[in-house]
Amino acid sequence: MKPYIVSIALMFTVACNSFKPFTFVQMSDTQIGFIDKSPQYTHSDSLMKAAVEAANALCPAYVFITGDLVDNPADPVQDSVYRARVAEIKAPVYSVPGNHDYMGFTKEKQEAYIALRGYDRFSFRDRGCAFIGMDSNCIKDGVMEAEAEQWDWLVRELDESKGCRYTFVFLHCPVVRESLDEKEDYFNFSKEQRTKYISLFKEKGVDVVFAGHTHQDYDTVIDGIRFVAAGPVGNALGHGTPGYNVVTVGENGVEVVYTPTPGVDPTHCVF
Repeated sequence: MKPYIVSIALMFTVACNSFKPFTFVQMSDTQIGFIDKSPQYTHSDSLMKAAVEAANALCPAYVFITGDLVDNPADPVQDSVYRARVAEIKAPVYSVPGNHDYMGFTKEKQEAYIALRGYDRFSFRDRGCAFIGMDSNCIKDGVMEAEAEQWDWLVRELDESKGCRYTFVFLHCPVVRESLDEKEDYFNFSKEQRTKYISLFKEKGVDVVFAGHTHQDYDTVIDGIRFVAAGPVGNALGHGTPGYNVVTVGENGVEVVYTPTPGVDPTHCVF
């Protein structure tokens, strides 16, 4: 139950303390059950097991999982597989929901997710840095009341993060993949939304925005902000391969390296 207890506790925030170099891991789209017809989802389980073991070997300060934890939130077997593997992660775990964790944003589904996983967003400050996780579902699905409430919360948390050495934001759907003027589609924000959020992030000094959702890895810089979309822990699409981001936060900058999961044959996992 470790990650769920942590998620609830994250509503309480503290000021930035002194900076200390560290490493963290970003995973995304563990998505137990995605393109997986194996008994009891043993294929998805094996991919997440390998990623968890590799992450543990790095001894990271934290592990962040940016959504699509399971493919079908109504499937108790998928939930059981996910819970068992995430419980093996030795570092503190923080997660945000993906679109498959809701299957369409409603207040009732949000409340069900919170009851199962903990709160749907987080904010904390440690090692001189700020870490803010937000729910992209209300934004992408155009649920204006829920987005407005989260926006107000986000502004407050970003304001509280002033003075931190680095500020990191985590969400599921990328704000952008490759460029500010790219075509709107399933895998990014609308042009109006991306302008709105990038303007806020720039004003408040956000350094890196971490996302997933694409099942392929992307990395771009817009207005001085780095936007990273991790490939999946589970099955990949297009140019993707199963893996995770290793993030090294040092005195002189932040290094993000997308790392294919060791021992995984990508030819069996890319569609």
